[in-house]
Amino acid sequence: MKRHLLDTHLIYWWMTADNRLGKATQRIIAKSEIVVSTASIWEMVLKNAKGKLPLPPGSLTEQLEAQGFVLLPILPRHIEAARSLTCAHADPFDRLLIAQAYDERLTLLTRDAAILELGLDGVAKG
Repeated sequence: MKRHLLDTHLIYWWMTADNRLGKATQRIIAKSEIVVSTASIWEMVLKNAKGKLPLPPGSLTEQLEAQGFVLLPILPRHIEAARSLTCAHADPFDRLLIAQAYDERLTLLTRDAAILELGLDGVAKG
């Protein structure tokens, strides 16, 4: 079974049943082992605290696990992998997701044009 790490916006679209997710990405999610980084949960909570992202009540972790998603902690080796990235991408959350995908041998699914334009192995349009 293919393993995918979802970018934060794809997780949010999944959680909120947003049409932007698209049928093709929904099929990928349904047929794959989906991994969610704790960095994405952290990013959503930070945006929520700034009033930029409404979140459902309750535990995000429990909601994601109830969907069958695997939660990936941020490990020291992921931080070291982010440090060694040669790509020119400034967003720290995106850099960490790229590093985690590489280190864990996951395919990062994203719609982020800045990430997709990097042409990195292990990154796919979701």
